[in-house]
Amino acid sequence: MIAAHRPGAETPTRLYPSTTTTYSHGIDYIAVEHAMNGEDVTLTAAERVEAARQLHDRGIDHAEISRLLNRDRATITAWQKNGWTPPAQLVDQEPIDIGTAVHGRSGYSKGCRCSACRAGARTYAQQYRAAKAAA
Repeated sequence: MIAAHRPGAETPTRLYPSTTTTYSHGIDYIAVEHAMNGEDVTLTAAERVEAARQLHDRGIDHAEISRLLNRDRATITAWQKNGWTPPAQLVDQEPIDIGTAVHGRSGYSKGCRCSACRAGARTYAQQYRAAKAAA
């Protein structure tokens, strides 16, 4: 009996990012491996960039990388132009001295970039727009 073989039916080659290290500098290489092979996994920004870099190093084009990592091609290209370094994480800045005003209270932030002041200013702006639209 002859077994039929359909073109493209063979098992795809599995990609492995590392054989010795599973975690280094905030990158879980097991998660990267799953992403490189198209499996559903939650990645950090650094892990996404690492997976993209390793896929690119294996000769995979940006369209396929973007499909595997669920990102657009422009993002993959930007990562490559940036030297495959992860984008800077937004760090909540410390409140600045705004005098006697209470941070985040009434939307009065006077240039402060802390999350409480930004949230207060955003809420105040939304309430102002809603009141203006209702009038």
